[in-house]
Amino acid sequence: MKDIPCEVIRDLMPSYIDGLTGEKTNEIIKNHLSECPECRKILERMKGPDTEDQPEEREIREIDFMKKNRKRNRHIVLFSVLGAVIMFLTACILRFFAIGGTHNGDMVVAQKITVEDGYIHFFGDCMDSASVISGIKFEENEGVVTIKVRTALVSLFHKAGKEYTYRLKNAEQPVKQILLNGKIIWQDGELIRPLASEVYATRHPYMGDISANRNTAERLGTSVLLGAYDNQLKTAETPYRWTLRLQEDIDEHQASLKEYYMDSLAYVYLGMIENLDEVTFTYTVNGKEQIKTITAQDASEFFGQDIKDCYGSIGLLEALLEKTGL
Repeated sequence: MKDIPCEVIRDLMPSYIDGLTGEKTNEIIKNHLSECPECRKILERMKGPDTEDQPEEREIREIDFMKKNRKRNRHIVLFSVLGAVIMFLTACILRFFAIGGTHNGDMVVAQKITVEDGYIHFFGDCMDSASVISGIKFEENEGVVTIKVRTALVSLFHKAGKEYTYRLKNAEQPVKQILLNGKIIWQDGELIRPLASEVYATRHPYMGDISANRNTAERLGTSVLLGAYDNQLKTAETPYRWTLRLQEDIDEHQASLKEYYMDSLAYVYLGMIENLDEVTFTYTVNGKEQIKTITAQDASEFFGQDIKDCYGSIGLLEALLEKTGL
């Protein structure tokens, strides 16, 4: 079939390789190739290594491709996991060391507060030495300023013991009270300790509510100072009395200190429970039974004014706690 020029056969080769030529054309090309070694060489070069005449080489290439593809997939998975871990660690660092979270007032102690010339200067720190204030927000409403604090773990992001200054929106409105995360820390020019704020939050009008009584007592640390105790209430008629029966015998060398605690605690009970008239302690000293009763009049004489005034003023409660030493 040398009658057909090689140029024509070579022009048909791409279509022949792709299987696009008809049967007659295929026959012509094959006959030409059988007689023309030059065209055969060109066809082999055009078909390349994927020719059906080399199945072993094609299989090897397919295996190499799958190996490379698996390796690439492993790298993709590895980098994806590594990226997720890095993102998680970054989020944890930001959450615990940079941004922090909002906590209740027990976490932060207000060490100094001044209100002057339309500004509030707040200096506080965390009770936990492993934490630090990471952010602070002030809100004011009709003379009451609320401070919301975020705390984070100690790191290079934040410095401990930082002073924060807030400019009042209405400088003509006198500041009556400052709250830290919901608890009173300043009122009428006086810094309020956390204990006073916690105890003041337990005040209640009716001494017949034994659970409320116990809440006030435990905020003051009664069981820590006096040990375990039982309760008895006299509510049928006045004077309304709350009796605490101490369960642990007191050594005579500790009796004076324990009785001092009884007096101090009773003064606060009488100030925080509006209709409570008397507090009685029954206890034993070296096995000998003792009874001690403190009245509202006793508490008022100790405090220097009506003990019931403390019910409506956290500032007076702070003064009472200061005077008792609690």
